[in-house]
Amino acid sequence: MINRVSTYGLSQLLLSQYQSIQSSMSTSQQQISSGKVGTQYADVKDQAGVLAAAKAKAATVASYTATTKDVVNRLGFYDTQLQGLSDLTSQLRQAMGDALANGSGTAFMDKVKSLYDQAVNILNTQVDGKYIYGGSRTDTPPVNAATLDDLVAAPDVASVFDNTTVKQTDRIDDNLTMQTGITASETATDLFQMFKDIGTFAAGASGPFDTKLTQAQSSFLSTQNAAVPAIQDGIDVVAAQNGARSNQASAMLDQQQATADYYTKFIGDIEDADLPTAIAKLNADQVAAAAAGKMIAGLNSLSLLNYLPVS
Repeated sequence: MINRVSTYGLSQLLLSQYQSIQSSMSTSQQQISSGKVGTQYADVKDQAGVLAAAKAKAATVASYTATTKDVVNRLGFYDTQLQGLSDLTSQLRQAMGDALANGSGTAFMDKVKSLYDQAVNILNTQVDGKYIYGGSRTDTPPVNAATLDDLVAAPDVASVFDNTTVKQTDRIDDNLTMQTGITASETATDLFQMFKDIGTFAAGASGPFDTKLTQAQSSFLSTQNAAVPAIQDGIDVVAAQNGARSNQASAMLDQQQATADYYTKFIGDIEDADLPTAIAKLNADQVAAAAAGKMIAGLNSLSLLNYLPVS
């Protein structure tokens, strides 16, 4: 009696194992190339729900972080410009003080006009094509009096400001909406009133300011000079409020960036592949695949004739 030699069942078993090894190799190669455990939530099994929630929260934090960065930059820009506006107010006082000390108005009005031009340039500043001192009206220059003569000709100071009273606000956290806008009129109404008063006086019966100041001119400049500190204080108050908001936004940005770093690590711990382990597994799978391939090839070459006695 001849014993039966069966290779079909063993061949199918080896083929199934070979396919499993190939699938494992493919997964390891994908992990090594992408650095991720997989490409879908199913690849992280029981942590899929936690991962989805973490990614949603991270996206929200990223959105708020982008907004807060813009706010911090804008408030920092305001800070620089408000300091410039405060400085030119000091220069105006200095110009009046020099005129009074010298008893001469020579070049005084040239200085006043230059300072007014600087103030208009600050308040009509555009960022990304939008007037930042215009309130909710960002498509129109908030100051319509381009020169000191235009300001003098205006019926009143209020009429030269085209900004709205609605100030820009930004939501930088689920529970925090911050005022981030500043308007031209709230910042410079008193300063522009002084410019208008000086220009009107110089163009009137007591003007112009010549080489030698008259008694009326000296008295006028003394009164205006004494009023400058209060005007400058008003600008500095706006600057201080802006600075406080800037500090608050900067602190929030630091917190958001720390939170973003936390979520990046948390998400990475779930979906990032362990590369040394993946490489070691790939190497082991390659060896196993080669061995399985040889065994399958060996089984395919078997024949019953190999076991028949040679007569």
